[in-house]
Amino acid sequence: MKIGSVTSAARVAPDDATAAQYREGLQRWLPTQIDGARNVVVDNVEAISSVGGARRPWQFDVQWREGGEARSLRAVMLVKVPGGQLETVLGPEFAALRVLHARDVPTPRPLWIDPDGVACGEPCFVTEWVPGTASLDLMQRPDDDPQRRAVAEGMADVAAALHTVDWESAGVDFLALVTRETASVAQLDAWEDTFLRQRMEPLPILVYAFAWLRDHVPIAPRVSMVHGDFRFGNVLYDGSGVTAMLDWEMVHLGDPLEDLAWAHRTRWGLEQFLALDEFVTRYEAASGIAVDPDAFRWHRMFAEVKHTVISLTAARSFADGRTTWMRHADRASMAAPFMSRFLDMLAAGGST
Repeated sequence: MKIGSVTSAARVAPDDATAAQYREGLQRWLPTQIDGARNVVVDNVEAISSVGGARRPWQFDVQWREGGEARSLRAVMLVKVPGGQLETVLGPEFAALRVLHARDVPTPRPLWIDPDGVACGEPCFVTEWVPGTASLDLMQRPDDDPQRRAVAEGMADVAAALHTVDWESAGVDFLALVTRETASVAQLDAWEDTFLRQRMEPLPILVYAFAWLRDHVPIAPRVSMVHGDFRFGNVLYDGSGVTAMLDWEMVHLGDPLEDLAWAHRTRWGLEQFLALDEFVTRYEAASGIAVDPDAFRWHRMFAEVKHTVISLTAARSFADGRTTWMRHADRASMAAPFMSRFLDMLAAGGST
């Protein structure tokens, strides 16, 4: 037995070993992606701390020569997780970033996509690094902390910019088309289908919730590009406010009120930063989109159902062995508090 070799290998931290693997893969792959590049060098590959479950983020530096000039940039690679809480592919997200970044919506600049996992063994794409932090520590600040308000106001402005993008003239043909009448129905259909495939028990309360929502579907004020996971935790910020919105894996065409409702779920705590009516007022002024109170309440109730299904999908992935991430092991337990909030809003006539 080569005990010495085993001991040596055991001392290598998993992230260090993966970083070395990714560096080698990027070193081979990037010269095929950068037109006219010579002497490509990848360095400083490091994992980025993240609580998300859909992709693993890594940062790295890349240098090359192009046309006799030296070039360099810092980049972020998002590696798709094989199993987890979402059923997504990378192509639409990458394409959406191209559209949105070109129209000055605060997003990372998309650089290269690897749908076949050539670089690191799993599908991934690379964006330019954006300054800022996604730390949740801001939630622990005093209520009157100015940075909290700046971030919340910045998120209202980002939502307004996103929802007023002329996606038709931008040639967005990679997202399923909906109308004002079908925007919310399409989301109900998608998440109910996921629920029926991922649940491990009947959950009649969730069956009832889908039926109630279907009986009260609102008509969207317009069809917009919708982030789908628009919340604090998916935003980069610095001392001046928001620098970029991240994690576009659930992007779709839909009702813009879906993003506003998701941003103000109790779990994310954005209302700690800025009162809901102030957030809505700023959004309406920036976007020109009127927020109907009844439709907004419907989307807040739908948000509880949607997050319940996401949690059930995570639990099913763990139970089926598609992921070993312990954070997913008891995610089914989140169904109870989420659906309790749904019932509370229902009992109050849809109010908060």
